[in-house]
Amino acid sequence: MTTSHAPAPETTRRSTAGFIDAHSHLRATSYAEHGIGGATLEEGLLRMTAMTAVDMEDDAFVACSELIAKGVTGVQVMFHTFGDGDDYLEALDATLAGVRRSGIRALIVLGTTDQAEYFPPACVPTAGLENVARAPRRLSADEFGGVVSQAAQRYPDITFGVGPVGPQWCSDALLHTIGEISQQGYRVHSHAAESASQRSWAGDLITRLERAELLGPQTSLAHGVWLTDVELHLLADLGVSLVTCPLSNHLLSAGTANVYGWRAAGVSFGVGLDSADRAATPMSVALRALTVTDAEHALTVGGTCATGVDSSLDRVEWTDGTLEVPQTVIIAGVERVADGVLVNRYEVDEAHDRIAETMLRDAAERARRHEVLDDLMPTYLETVWRAVDAR
Repeated sequence: MTTSHAPAPETTRRSTAGFIDAHSHLRATSYAEHGIGGATLEEGLLRMTAMTAVDMEDDAFVACSELIAKGVTGVQVMFHTFGDGDDYLEALDATLAGVRRSGIRALIVLGTTDQAEYFPPACVPTAGLENVARAPRRLSADEFGGVVSQAAQRYPDITFGVGPVGPQWCSDALLHTIGEISQQGYRVHSHAAESASQRSWAGDLITRLERAELLGPQTSLAHGVWLTDVELHLLADLGVSLVTCPLSNHLLSAGTANVYGWRAAGVSFGVGLDSADRAATPMSVALRALTVTDAEHALTVGGTCATGVDSSLDRVEWTDGTLEVPQTVIIAGVERVADGVLVNRYEVDEAHDRIAETMLRDAAERARRHEVLDDLMPTYLETVWRAVDAR
């Protein structure tokens, strides 16, 4: 007697445009690997000072390549480093080398600050905190303008944007300088209203951005967790896009953005992975805040609106309908993923191994840096909350 078997059902495959990561810092390591976390965003930000410094070209190359392996073909990068103009351009050169090697489409946002990220501007640190995260600042507003001009001349093949890393970390004078630079045709991107305290850190941040002429159809703001309804309608009227980063908001205890409130107000939005977790896929991050249909729209159409990066001609073939595992990724006609594997996987693996070795060598020192922060953290947070409450 013979036994008949029904044919196995075929796996449902889909083809889409490339996804866009609309807010990234291009880190090839996760928050957890650096020991970054805490009960508040402010603790998480301070703990970032304990991160291990890795080769910037390898970091950008691996981060971009791993995004491609997840179906991301375009990324908006918030670039920022402390130091003078030469330091800034040297770090930018290394980052761009990594981006180019990967083949991803990218908008590189040249960011800057001139107020301490770790204390509100009017705050006087108490004893023992004077040297906490006092980053050297040797890049004036005029020098920043010079850096932007040099970058545009040195890297004509790269699309640049400009922005305050966050308006709360910039003086009014610097915001106005960035606004003047943006009038030369640069897109604008910034962190905004990521935590309750950050929105009142240094005045009314949305009003300050508007006065500096930094809000318009070429602007996107990341996070937006603590924006008011009035602010959302203003942003909608001005054509500003938002970028939700639900995974990093969760990991850094920043809160949950009301993305459907954004949509109800008429604000377009994309999704940012925010370099929070190497294992996270774009769809898994987007589904923390959105339905499947809305997630796909935000990762494609919404991402293009937020960044100006057009991935509509790129193609991603997915192994099934969940849009989690790419089988093929083609960017600008070049195949970057074939049969589910990065075409340049060996080069990426070698770069990742170098980063892992650096992380391992620094593990003990990194732990000691966190121990110092452990001792300072209660006093630091108390000082910050007192200053914020006094505003």
